[in-house]
Amino acid sequence: MKRIFIILLGIAIALPLYSQETELDISGEYDITPAEGNEETLGHDKSVKKEIDFSRKYFEMGFDIGAGFDNGLVGMSDVFKKKMVIDMSKVANSVSDDGAGANFSLSPGFFLNVKNITIDKGIFDFGLLFNVDGGINMNISKSLFTLISEGNYKKHNSSGSIGASGGIFSEIGLRGSAKYQVDGRTLTVGIKPSIYTPVVYIPSSSKITYSLSTTKDGNEGIFVSTKGNINVYTPTSLENVEAGKFIAGPSGFDLSLEGEYALFPFLDVGASLSKIPFGAATLTNQMNISMKEFNIDMTGEDLIAGNVPEIPEIDFSQSYNDSAKKKVFRLFRFDIYARYKPFNNELVVLKPNIGFSANVNEGDGKGYFNIGLEAMLNLNNLFRLYIATDYLESIWRQKAGINLNLRAFELDLEAALRDQDFGGSFLGRGINFNLGLRFGW
Repeated sequence: MKRIFIILLGIAIALPLYSQETELDISGEYDITPAEGNEETLGHDKSVKKEIDFSRKYFEMGFDIGAGFDNGLVGMSDVFKKKMVIDMSKVANSVSDDGAGANFSLSPGFFLNVKNITIDKGIFDFGLLFNVDGGINMNISKSLFTLISEGNYKKHNSSGSIGASGGIFSEIGLRGSAKYQVDGRTLTVGIKPSIYTPVVYIPSSSKITYSLSTTKDGNEGIFVSTKGNINVYTPTSLENVEAGKFIAGPSGFDLSLEGEYALFPFLDVGASLSKIPFGAATLTNQMNISMKEFNIDMTGEDLIAGNVPEIPEIDFSQSYNDSAKKKVFRLFRFDIYARYKPFNNELVVLKPNIGFSANVNEGDGKGYFNIGLEAMLNLNNLFRLYIATDYLESIWRQKAGINLNLRAFELDLEAALRDQDFGGSFLGRGINFNLGLRFGW
């Protein structure tokens, strides 16, 4: 079995080498020196071999499976201990003013591309893609961690919330790109129209709030109250999902554009506009998870007399609405970047980028600042190794990845540590992974 595997691997490596064709040099230069012993031999043509390149030239198809999770509180070093001790005071001090919570992302996909089609003076690629992409975020206010760790000794009154937001979207799209030579430099432009359907969407207004105070109506004591609800929108009723039925809802439409220009031999510059909103997906099915009001009133006299009221049970109720109307867009994103090539080729590439994302949904208007830096080593597109750090839509990621490309087959692996806090992204509070497979020629 091992011998068969080694033989097949050898063939896979040799095929791309064999495919590098020898072409005639059409530069107009010929060797006109007569061959020794034959004075009449003139005009020997020079043959030049293409630079070895393992990238696919004609077509490719591929799969990706990606997912990530972070909790913002506890790292791997805190969990993998014989005795796990969580210092709530330390945790509370590490939480940012925006709070902390759990974040989940998902990104499986499939694509098919046809490559290097010459049309007029351009070289075109065309593709078809199917993706699922997005994430759900849960957030807990910093004040709640402070209250749990320190009580209300320093701060008598406290209020905060526990919320959820985000969306996961399915997508079917077309992709086209073209390369042109402009004054001897390469210009690449691309377009991607997409039809998307929200699988699930939770607006940022979905929150359960709490308040704790030491005075009420002129009385001193301890007074606690909570209220709120979580709204979950889906293309079909969750009651149908529970019954094994799924009816696709109305879809939305957006457009992505990108461009890149080889400014100098050592520097490319580019920009992209992703998910430009044109038509919203309208969701009509809503599940409302409500928390029944939770109130505790203990006056100072009650505490002195030992008359502690019975603690009410925390209770939730669910209701369904199949006539709701929620228009949903995906996050709009803008990026600019540069590709610095210190050796004037693709061997080593440094890629800084900066941009922003915007939630353009009604009532959810929120912006995110994005930044990143990637360093890549590329050996003739046969083997690529890269490391990167980026801050994307409030999540820090410290990434490393490898690509092994045998032209007919390619394996891509990426792993990352992630967290809402930059320091926490090095502490194993969250992980991200992606596995990609490519086939073609």
